[in-house]
Parts: sequence; structure tokens; C-alpha cells
Amino acid sequence: MRNLLVTAFLLVATTVSAQDYVLNISSGNIPNNGSGDLSITLDNNGGEMQGWSYGACNDTAFLTCTGVADGSTIATVNQGGTPDFNQSSVFDEGFTVGVVICFVGCATLTNGTGYELNIASYTCTAEGSTSVSFCDTLGAPTVDTVVVVDGASIVPVQNSGDVECIGVPDPEYTYAAGNASAGYNPADGNASASVDISISETDNSGLGAPFPNDTQGFSMGLGNSSEVVATAVNLSLPFDADFGESNIYPEGWTVGVVYSFTGGEVLAFPSATTVISVDYETGGSMAGNEDGATASLTWDDGLGSPAVANVVVVGGGSLDALRSDGSIALNPVVTIDWIRGDANGDAHVNVADAIWIISELFISGPASSCAIARDANGDSKYDIADPTYIVQYRFISGPMPSAPFPDCGQVDGQTPEDCSASGC
Repeated sequence: MRNLLVTAFLLVATTVSAQDYVLNISSGNIPNNGSGDLSITLDNNGGEMQGWSYGACNDTAFLTCTGVADGSTIATVNQGGTPDFNQSSVFDEGFTVGVVICFVGCATLTNGTGYELNIASYTCTAEGSTSVSFCDTLGAPTVDTVVVVDGASIVPVQNSGDVECIGVPDPEYTYAAGNASAGYNPADGNASASVDISISETDNSGLGAPFPNDTQGFSMGLGNSSEVVATAVNLSLPFDADFGESNIYPEGWTVGVVYSFTGGEVLAFPSATTVISVDYETGGSMAGNEDGATASLTWDDGLGSPAVANVVVVGGGSLDALRSDGSIALNPVVTIDWIRGDANGDAHVNVADAIWIISELFISGPASSCAIARDANGDSKYDIADPTYIVQYRFISGPMPSAPFPDCGQVDGQTPEDCSASGC
């Protein structure tokens, strides 16, 4: 190949600086036992170029060259077409390329940077750091690394590429506890909430790792701060597991799951998938607290005796899970019980309430201390229909008021602005 280039260009002396021409090999990571590509580019800051040749060598202790393809520049370099001569050879230890753009000088490679000449493919054979460098030792006869300008061969600046042959990582999984919120009445401090627990696998396919992977089971331990306590750990799987055992402690809960002792069931988690929902209660812990609090949910490998680890079972082996903690926001909600129809606030609904409403509406009587309680018929209005409703209920078997009635209570979406003087 070198002899062909010499014949084609009749090498002559030149004063052009080699610094005007720069060959580059890209750097990158390639998975061990996997494959990857490096690009070879050219910067032409000098004269019009008629062709080039080069060799690129790799250390076979880490890399094997498996192929070389034309880069984007080659497709159009010869007046929109490919070169008159374009020859490459591949060896385990590298590759060589020789290009003559046009034998009769009809086309050249003009000034420019980042010209993509070739894309070389490699397979990593061992983990570690190595490089791919331009060389003049490949082929028979060997191919020189030169560019041809005005019929003369010039040795360009040559920049090697660094390659990291990286080991294929083990499957990686993340346990994520959700975030929830709950309202409580400071009078009793009671609140409840449900939190979802999910598993997801990290997609490491770009590093040569298989994805997604099948799992055979998992174990978990999630601690909680003192504001809440778990009351139920509910498995949420697409089948009944052969083994699924949970334990609840004041400071958290644990669970161990084996899908199938015979391997008949497996699960993959290519995206976050809920596997457990956990019910929590405050148990009155927020009584008297009018400021609110946030209960923390923290993954813990020390719960239980013996302690339960946060691991996923893959191929019969256990892998430590990455962890994302959760929380429960506890918000004070001051609520005051009331009775529908109890306009006068004496905890009874009778003719006295009908008289109270008529007096308030028509003769400037005292106002009710719990405005929502006056809505006896539950139509969200306050008018003559409300005392009529009470009289019909009490004396002519009319329908009874809707909740809260006959006992004190609350109705969702109907929290009274001020029922502090309610009879409840």
C-alpha cells in the first residue's frame, strides 16, 4: 500500500509544517468482553490534501481490533462520492488505511477540522486502561502514517486515544419508600397514611450488562421515627409467593420474600414497581401538637433478630440494594364536631332549632354559633326550607337530616369555620 501511494504522488520535498495536519483517535470506555467503537478524525489547517495513509495499533492484552468502517467524510470527499482508492486491512493488533481521493487530481480535502475518516471497532479482552495509537508497523509492506499535500508526504501530528476496559457491573436495584401526608386533629393526635414501597433496576446495558434481570426474591427493613408506627405490611405481587413473612416493631418493619422455592416464578424490575404497601398510624403521638411534623422512613439493615438485610436475590445470590428513603408529612387540621340541624347549639335537633332559624332569618334573632349546622336539609343554602325540614322530620315523619346526625361528627369537604360553641 505504501508503494502505491509513493507511485501515485511522486514524493517531493516540502516546506509545509506538519503542525498544520493533525490525526486524532477518540477515547472511550468499552465493557470487558464487550465491544465498542473509536473514531479517527483529521484536522487540516494547511494545504489541499490528495490522500493519506495510516496505521493504528492496539495492545492485544486488552483489545482486539474487529473491524474498520468508512467515516462520514469518506462518503463525499471525491466530488460528492467515495475516493478512487480506499483500502483498509484489519489485524488483531490494529488496522491500516490508505486513501487516494482522485488519481487525476480532480478532488482534494480542503481546510477544515473534525473530518471523520474512519470508525474502528474493538473488543475488550481484559479489564484495565490502555490506548490506541498511530503506528508505522502494520501490514506487509508496512503502512506509514502520512498525509499527502501537493504530491508530498507529510508526517502529521498524531494524538492517541485512551480506552478503559471496564468490568460488567452486577445488577443494581433501588428500594424506594414513597412520601405521604396525613392530617390529624391536635385534640387526639390520630392520623393514618399508606406508603408504597417499590423496586427498580438500573439500566446498565450501555456498559455491556444484561438488562433487565430476573429476581427470585428480596428482603427489606425500613425504620420509622417515633411519630408513627407501622400497622400492616401488605405484599403487592402478581402471584402468591411461596414465602412472604413480615414483622413489625415500634421502630420499623422487616419482610422476607421468596417467590418460588422451585424457581417457577421470577420478577424483573425494568422500571419502578410497587411490591409492598405499608399502613402507618400515629397512635395519638401528635396529641397537642399544633405545629405538625415529618415522620422519617429510613432503610435499616439492623431491624429484627437476626437482623434483616436489604438485598435482592438474583441467580441465587444476594445483592445489596441502593436505597431511597421516604417520609410522612403530618399536618394539624383543627376540626370541631357538630350536628346537622342543631342551630341553637344545644346538641339536640328539635322544634327549638326551627324557631331559632326563623328568628335569625326574619326577626333579627341571635345568630347561630355554628353556621353550617343551620343547613338542616343539606342543600348548602340557609333559608326557610331548613326550619320546614326540621318540623317535617320531627312531627310528620319527614326524612332525617344527613350526616353528621344524630351524633356529633364531621363531613368531608364541610369543615365549619367556627363551631367552637357547638353543643358537641
